[in-house]
Amino acid sequence: MIQKNNNYVYGTAAEKIEYDVYEKNKVLKEKRKYKANILIKVKMVASILLLFLFGLTIMYRYALIADLNYEISNKERQYENLRNENSRIKVAIENETNLTRIMEIAQNNLGMQKPDKYQILHIRVPKTNYTVTSAQYKDTKAKENFLVGLINKGEIIKKLFD
Repeated sequence: MIQKNNNYVYGTAAEKIEYDVYEKNKVLKEKRKYKANILIKVKMVASILLLFLFGLTIMYRYALIADLNYEISNKERQYENLRNENSRIKVAIENETNLTRIMEIAQNNLGMQKPDKYQILHIRVPKTNYTVTSAQYKDTKAKENFLVGLINKGEIIKKLFD
């Protein structure tokens, strides 16, 4: 522990001398000010550069947003054109599916005519409708039914042990 008594220091450390070289020497004082000024200037340039880069980043983001908005408006315009064309095509189809016009084209252009009574053949259709399935479909259904049955049996056995 260091104890101070007027001029004598108890311990191993010598007393610190309060002497500033920069205060007495004018040249060193000016160099110190110059170095401090350079540091301030560097900090100022760095902060201005940082603000400039920040501004460029914001401008770039807004440019990207403007570009995307332009593309969106183009796509909306294309979509509106396609919708209008689709509406025109629907109207054209409705006009072309007029039964009297179809009959006229069939008779005049294609030479078709209504069948005579002896040309008409009546077919009796059963009231229950059925479809024919392929053998491959039947095989997959049989496998699925087998797996479902196996799972159900497993669940029944599980319930027995619980």
